[in-house]
Amino acid sequence: MSRTSLCLPPKPTHALFILLSPYIFKNCLVNGVTAANTNATFTANDTIATPDSRQGWTSAPTGRGTLSILWSSGFTMFLCSWAILFLNVPGSNDTRFQVYRRKLYMTTLSFLGPEFIFQIALGQWISAWHSVRDFRASNHTWTMKHAYFADMGGFVLRTKDDVTFPIDAKQLLYLITEGHLDLPKLDKRMIADRNKVDGALRVITMFQILWFVINLCGRAAQQLTITCVELTTAAFIVCSIGTLFCWAQKPSDIAVSETLQSEKTIEEILGARMHEPYRQTPLDFISRKEWPWSIYWSNWINILRNLGIVFAPPGKPVDRFENTIARELPGATIWVFLGVTAAYSAVFICGWNYSFPTPTEQFLWRAASITMMGSLIAYWAITEFAFSTYPKIKQYVSTLVGPRKQEHDPERNTRSPRWPGSENLVRRAQYVAECIRNNSVDKDPALYVPLKAILPIYIVGFLYCCARTYIFIADAIELRSLPADAYSTVDWTVYFPHF
Repeated sequence: MSRTSLCLPPKPTHALFILLSPYIFKNCLVNGVTAANTNATFTANDTIATPDSRQGWTSAPTGRGTLSILWSSGFTMFLCSWAILFLNVPGSNDTRFQVYRRKLYMTTLSFLGPEFIFQIALGQWISAWHSVRDFRASNHTWTMKHAYFADMGGFVLRTKDDVTFPIDAKQLLYLITEGHLDLPKLDKRMIADRNKVDGALRVITMFQILWFVINLCGRAAQQLTITCVELTTAAFIVCSIGTLFCWAQKPSDIAVSETLQSEKTIEEILGARMHEPYRQTPLDFISRKEWPWSIYWSNWINILRNLGIVFAPPGKPVDRFENTIARELPGATIWVFLGVTAAYSAVFICGWNYSFPTPTEQFLWRAASITMMGSLIAYWAITEFAFSTYPKIKQYVSTLVGPRKQEHDPERNTRSPRWPGSENLVRRAQYVAECIRNNSVDKDPALYVPLKAILPIYIVGFLYCCARTYIFIADAIELRSLPADAYSTVDWTVYFPHF
């Protein structure tokens, strides 16, 4: 039979239909379950309806079910993890499978730690804002869309000797200023044409977030139970709003970059820096700036690399910018990140006096909430001490005491060890310590991290992961026993005028 005779809908090709189709499935499923439960609760006094029975105005079933709670929370968390992502431009040889795999990885990272995605987005927003300021100071037309397009790898430099690699906004301005390139003639409308994100996707995300927040506020106002999974979703929303704000003008799903041809060779561009080592591209010396979080992150990524889990682009120079690059948060912007992250952790503390199925579960929830907030404070304290306070104290003491005594004692390093084999033990300990301090492939000196920082951060990170894991477990197991009013819906009619 033909499609017309079967009255089948046309094949959906729009993101709006894809996003709304789960709602259709959910409504069918929930209504079916509700109808089944309603029929199952008939008593002996109920009259079984027959095909000839007729009935007037009938109110819809009141309340909500477990499936409704899971669906609204799960769909909101999905939007806050998947729909808000705006990934960098892929490499020229990347397959569609590789692109989707990267987005799945970033979605997992966003689900496990939405504050990490917010930090990445905030760093990119600061970088783009500085780029606009610098370009306009040089009398060039430049917008936030241009800045994001450049920083996400939208421009690829091709030299006269056919060396190609992506460049960010700061590197592009350097090449223009030095006369190696002309300002690319790329209108922001052309960037918008390359943006493949459906506008309906952002609208649906914002409306879902808005409705979820309004519903939670209504439940709180009427003193109805808010479940743990809804509280977790509210915490997701805190970070997602910040991420959406930072990436509001960032293009997404751009598959092809803009190639900028230079009439100079790579040696003419680099000059004396031609043989200097670099991490991503030969122009790293222009815009690369490591800071504590990026050093921590590189250390953790290198641990995964040693386990065979590799996310960074292969080879040098790279053909794309990694999505997890954390740009520096200078000055007071670090406090913006810490403030949003503190608000994210504080949402879980709001469940301090929740009615959990058992006292043990309540204690574990409280412990996990405090651990998450404490991890943030510990991260700031450890980093501030190791990278700022301790070096200042050490420098101050060295100016008072002078060079250490062992520097003037040539016999100190020639004394025999106190016990046999101790020298080898010391050397092994020093080797392990150096591997922990810097586990990069080429022992990049910019990725050196003090032991007084990385060892405590390992402990803090482990405790944080344990706390986050229990939060997810508690979200699921709490549903086995909830207060009755958790299934009551908000009575919105009390907020309407009555005549």
